[in-house]
Amino acid sequence: MAQQVPPVLEVSNLSKTYWRGQNKVEAVRDLSFAGFPGEILGILGPNGSGKTTTIKSIATIVDFEVGTIRVAGHNNQSSRLKVLANLGAVLEGARNIYWTLTPEENAIYFAGLHGLSKKNIQPLLDDMFSSLDLDKYRGRQVGELSKGNQQKVAVCCALIANPRVVLLDEPTLGLDVETTFHMRRWLREHVAKHQIFALVTSHDMRFIESICDRVIIIKNGSIVTQGTVAELRASFAKRLFEITLKTPLTPAQEAELSARNIDVRVFPEAACTRLHLLLTESEKLYSFFDVLSRERQEIISITTDESDLEEIFLSLVQEQKVHEQKADGQNVDGQRSHS
Repeated sequence: MAQQVPPVLEVSNLSKTYWRGQNKVEAVRDLSFAGFPGEILGILGPNGSGKTTTIKSIATIVDFEVGTIRVAGHNNQSSRLKVLANLGAVLEGARNIYWTLTPEENAIYFAGLHGLSKKNIQPLLDDMFSSLDLDKYRGRQVGELSKGNQQKVAVCCALIANPRVVLLDEPTLGLDVETTFHMRRWLREHVAKHQIFALVTSHDMRFIESICDRVIIIKNGSIVTQGTVAELRASFAKRLFEITLKTPLTPAQEAELSARNIDVRVFPEAACTRLHLLLTESEKLYSFFDVLSRERQEIISITTDESDLEEIFLSLVQEQKVHEQKADGQNVDGQRSHS
């Protein structure tokens, strides 16, 4: 990925507010990022974090109050048609395709919206259908296909006109493990070959980790952190210990581990108890075993590994939640002191 070239997507200080009755909800707050040709950028966040609002704002579906968005240099509020000419999207589970049309008819229709004929798209269409194993379904209505194949058709339709920017909201929805693997490889190759920019949201952390050049983690409409997967690991990764005990932790042990701020997740099983211990400081490992030794529990096994993107994501979101709770507590205390 060469970031010396100009970005094809620029999101600057984006803010969007909704009203739910009398309550004001800030869906996105001062969000800024850019996307470059040949790059795949992932957006991660819990439900309600602002992912869908961000995607829909870029796609010109949602009007926003503050900020600017440019697609291929065009402002998406003042030059909407030029933006749409450079944009492809898969939104909300393949809802961008028509169920009564065949996969091929869908592709031809969406290409036609960009002024392209069947002859113009035939080589790309044949390549995509072959690569994604859709050839056998060319003559069937999309509504008759499995959810996974519907999703593949939606991805093809989003890319059929070779847009400069493509938005993929949950592109692996409904796909099995093998198909997800092929989709990942194909999408990586397609983005690199055609030098498009892809913005991807997904709950499949392994998919995001394996396909994205960069990742943005957002919560409550704001960026918590961003960088390459390698950079996030270097900055935030914790060493993960999986410890299997013959007997469960006692309530007293769990309380003491919590008091010592030792991050332990407990997974009770029929014949044993598995613990996931996340550490950044080796001193806490000694502290953990000190607490464990009190009851002389029998240790069946210990394994260790670096935390993956999912562990980093969960850890960052949890830390952000703790900071917000502390801030809310301070605000309440401040209000009380003035009353």
